[in-house]
Amino acid sequence: MALTERDLLKVQAAYPNGRLELRDGKVVIKGFLDLWSAGIVTNLLTHLFNWVQPRRLGFVASSNAGFRLTNGDIVAPAATFVAKERMRIPPRDFADVVPNLVVEIKSCSDRIAELDQKLSLLRSLGAQAALLIDPDERTVMVDADGQPRCVLTDADTLVLPLLLPGWSMRVSELWPEPL
Repeated sequence: MALTERDLLKVQAAYPNGRLELRDGKVVIKGFLDLWSAGIVTNLLTHLFNWVQPRRLGFVASSNAGFRLTNGDIVAPAATFVAKERMRIPPRDFADVVPNLVVEIKSCSDRIAELDQKLSLLRSLGAQAALLIDPDERTVMVDADGQPRCVLTDADTLVLPLLLPGWSMRVSELWPEPL
């Protein structure tokens, strides 16, 4: 039996602190990020927000934001950017939009193939760029319009020239610094 958004909301009400998605008619319980991966998300979101916000380019969000897709899925990527052309005002509900940029970060319990499949779905539905960050390998897989799919390492700089012209971030800046 395929579950619906209403079913997802019921499960979410029963487990308000859970990280849930609705994919292929099934409620998917997502594990919490380990602290290292959470630090990576924070570093990326901070860097993106500091570029996007002063230029009023759109909205940057963490995995707390849910997106209702045209296929009925409701997903919450680890990090997203939605250009103002796709969404002028963020809703107080799931957003009925595919983010321009979707990011997933492999946590200890994740499988790269499953994350890649989710990002591929989002690309097929209109995401302009997808990043898959693997902290274990210290790599970033980039699948973006106008660029060949590639894997970046610490020596590389992440750029998304068609989506965020002028923005860049060294891959080495993603990783939390030892204190």
